[in-house]
Amino acid sequence: MPTAPDSVVRELLALPLARLLPLEAGDQLEGYGKTGEYIFAAAVRGNWTVSAYDQYALLDPGQVFLLREPGVYRLQAVSGGLGVLVCLRGELPEQLLAGRAMFAGGAAAVREAALSLAVLEDEQGSISGSTASALAYTMLMKLRALPQTPPSTVGSPLVEAAVGVIQDEFPFLEGVDELAERLEVSAAHLTRVFSKKVGISPGKYITRVRIEYAKLLLQDPDATIAYVAEASGFANANYFAKVFRKETGMSPSEFLESCPLDVMHKKIKLIL
Repeated sequence: MPTAPDSVVRELLALPLARLLPLEAGDQLEGYGKTGEYIFAAAVRGNWTVSAYDQYALLDPGQVFLLREPGVYRLQAVSGGLGVLVCLRGELPEQLLAGRAMFAGGAAAVREAALSLAVLEDEQGSISGSTASALAYTMLMKLRALPQTPPSTVGSPLVEAAVGVIQDEFPFLEGVDELAERLEVSAAHLTRVFSKKVGISPGKYITRVRIEYAKLLLQDPDATIAYVAEASGFANANYFAKVFRKETGMSPSEFLESCPLDVMHKKIKLIL
């Protein structure tokens, strides 16, 4: 983490945090944006959803979404890939970006800032706040130079709606047919559009979200396999164990024995 810049620079622009986020489909991250912070969520590879307050966006590879309002936000990988989070503070982000929230093709600039910060920290042990601010300024200027993204070109309304329903109600969904019925489209059309946009079928995405949630529940030593199966949306413990092995290559008990600490990595708390 960079040291704080001097007070004058800090009031204009500071880069307190940047993280590269390699995640699998269904993995979630939660964080809290403070007043005066600007959280840039970039999808470098794969599709990501960003939700906070009354905002929601499905990011395609290359897109960046900017969160301004304080409060809890959630990121979720719809397909496996790489994301980046960069937190900025100060007066310049709003002055330079003038209320813009979506940046098509901006992920490269956000990734470059985070990678540069990581390389400098590896080489020098720590970097000055002024150097971090310079990286942040370069990132902002690159984002500012990008053309405005028309709302009609951002994401797919059908896929966004499908992902939103899955994320909120995956334990209760019976499958793709019910999901398609609720969205008032045919299952074939939903599968075709979703698969083209995301790279996996909606049924596969539902399964991955359920498995990632099950991994979180398994960290509780008092949780039974039957409880985890039911809470995650599986019909019974035997079916859950079968699907879990297919998705992870091991049984639920083997998963905990082999990597008990890794379970926590699948839901990262980012206190910014």
